[in-house]
Amino acid sequence: MRREKTKHKGIYKVGDTYYITYYVGEKKFEKAAGSKLSVALTEKMDRERRVRRGNYEVLERQEKTNFKQLVDLYKKEGDGKKYILQFISVYLAYFGEKMLSQITRRNLFKFRDALKATPKQRGKEEVTDTNVNRALAGLRRLFNFAVSREYMEENPFPKTSKSGLFYPEKKGLRNFFTEGQMEKIVDSSPEWLKPMILTAYYTGLREGELLGLRWERVDLQSGIISLPSTKTLKDPTGQGQRVVSCRRS
Repeated sequence: MRREKTKHKGIYKVGDTYYITYYVGEKKFEKAAGSKLSVALTEKMDRERRVRRGNYEVLERQEKTNFKQLVDLYKKEGDGKKYILQFISVYLAYFGEKMLSQITRRNLFKFRDALKATPKQRGKEEVTDTNVNRALAGLRRLFNFAVSREYMEENPFPKTSKSGLFYPEKKGLRNFFTEGQMEKIVDSSPEWLKPMILTAYYTGLREGELLGLRWERVDLQSGIISLPSTKTLKDPTGQGQRVVSCRRS
């Protein structure tokens, strides 16, 4: 696409996107700054201020590193979160060879919309809002990794939850197993697993809470389990949460 000059030195437009140019020493760099000229002006002044402060290395890495290289670095040195790895092919299909310095907030909205629309084009079921949000959450963490490794100056994701990037998820009633379904599950399970299934069913304990349970925290007579620290309760007193079973033997 053709470059359009603006009246501001070092700022030009390609399509709907403004780009800024700046120098680190004698090297010239370019960066996408979004669809608003005012944002491009602010970005250019901020870049030049950062250069004057001597923040050269991060700027240079961001200009020279593409998204695929970031993914390779994450696979090698990252924490290997499943909700990131399962979307790697999706991320690469959209961002691929794009330089980290060129990824803007607008790209994130376009990625979200493309991910939502792709299954319809292939005649498959629509991707749920929940899956799109999970993909966005993984991408946000991936960019946080890039910032922590000094390959990006800042995460392009908006800092506020009111940006509209993530889809609002509907909260409905959860599905529960009926008594008949539970009987079938228990009957088909090995003996060592049955107590764990029944405990989870009658108390509602999460998997981590159940696996971390110790006998000293179980009162069989009163039917009470004490959880000193849970995902939903961080009690500095140490008394913790008391879980009362809905069925006592």
